[in-house]
Amino acid sequence: MSLTKYVVSAAALSMLLGTAAVAQTDEPASVIGCLHMQKKVSTALDANQQSPNYSAAKSQAQGAAGFCSQGLYKIGVNGYSKALELLGSN
Repeated sequence: MSLTKYVVSAAALSMLLGTAAVAQTDEPASVIGCLHMQKKVSTALDANQQSPNYSAAKSQAQGAAGFCSQGLYKIGVNGYSKALELLGSN
C-alpha cells in the first residue's frame, strides 16, 4: 500500500472514530450491514444531488466502502451512517 493510501486511511479512521459515538445505526457490523448501508447511501446520494453536503457525504461513503472492503465493518457501517446524517437522510 502506498504512503498516500496510508495517510488517507489514517485520516478517515480518525474522522470516523471521532464520529462513531454519534453515528448509530441498526445495521449489524458485518458484510450484510455494509451492503445495506451502501444501498441506503447510494439512494440518498441520488436523491440529494443538490445538497450542500453532497461532496462530503460522497467522500464519507467512499471511505466507508474502503473500511468495509478491509473487513472493518463497524467503522464502515458508522461511516455510511455519517454520510446519511450529512444528507439529512438518517
